[in-house]
Parts: sequence; structure tokens; C-alpha cells
Amino acid sequence: METKTILVLCGAGFATSSVGAKACEDVCKELGFKANVQKRNATAGKTAVAQLKPDLILLMAKLTLDFGDIPVVDGIPFITGRGKEQVKENIKKALLKE
Repeated sequence: METKTILVLCGAGFATSSVGAKACEDVCKELGFKANVQKRNATAGKTAVAQLKPDLILLMAKLTLDFGDIPVVDGIPFITGRGKEQVKENIKKALLKE
């Protein structure tokens, strides 16, 4: 079973990133992937990308950092409740490289 590495970034790296991490784990399970979900605060984002080389970055805060070719998905709807299904679809597309 293939493992996908997902980096979840938020303001502090605690509560909101936990919500995003759980959602990513659920999507990976649904797609048949193992999930290596790592949570970090926004200030550690660039370092974490260099170390982890993630397949996907889920943002749980408004960030304007450039992550190169790594797909980035806005995960804020997981917190607001509006648009959660679209975020899940965006995660699926990024992980499947559709």
C-alpha cells in the first residue's frame, strides 16, 4: 500500500491542524493509501517541506508562501463547515494527480 505524506500547516500547529489532519487521514483511507500526516505551524512550513517532501500541503490558515510544485489545498472549510466536500475532492485530485 502506497504511503502519501501530507503536511498540514496552521497558525499554531494544534487545534485547527488536528481537524485537517483527521480529514486527510480519512481521505487517504478512502483512496486506499496509508497517510503520513505531519502537523506544523506556519512559521515551520518551509523547513518542514524541505525535510518531509510532502505529496500535498493542506493550509489551515491564510498563507502566501510559495511551495513550488507541491499541490496546496485550502483546508479552512474544514473549520468553517462550508465547502468541506469540495476540499475533500481537491485533496483526492491532488493525491491522485488528476
